[in-house]
Amino acid sequence: MNAFDDDEKLDFGQLPLEVDHLLQQGVAAHFGDRALAERFFLAAISLAPDAVQARRCLVKHYNRCRQFDKALRAAQDWVATAARNAGLPDNWLLWKTAPGYALSALKGLAFVHLRGGQSAKAEAMIARVIAMDPDDAVGGSVVAALLEETRLAI
Repeated sequence: MNAFDDDEKLDFGQLPLEVDHLLQQGVAAHFGDRALAERFFLAAISLAPDAVQARRCLVKHYNRCRQFDKALRAAQDWVATAARNAGLPDNWLLWKTAPGYALSALKGLAFVHLRGGQSAKAEAMIARVIAMDPDDAVGGSVVAALLEETRLAI
């Protein structure tokens, strides 16, 4: 893949250089070669299993490719990784508070459930995100609005 100018790179935060490079390559490959993009994201996860940024990229990739079964498994792994990194219980229903990266993962899982037609699961998750993030720093309101649109469309 081509080299990136600093202006073209996405900011994935603190990551080993090799992992950041794999994510940058995955993003660049996404629209041209989706299988290659998936390999880059999986390689990043392999190198840094606790890097929630890599798991987020994989979930977004699968969602955009409309591979919802893969997106669901990847989103569940993202939430589990975020919970482990934050020292939270495996079960998100037991979370009393959570850092933004864990709430973002739970929001992502809610979105995948919504896209997969599981509105009740999505609603429960996004309600928990909103309760723990009243300032809407992670954007739970976006998924809540999509849920409302889904309800109105039925």
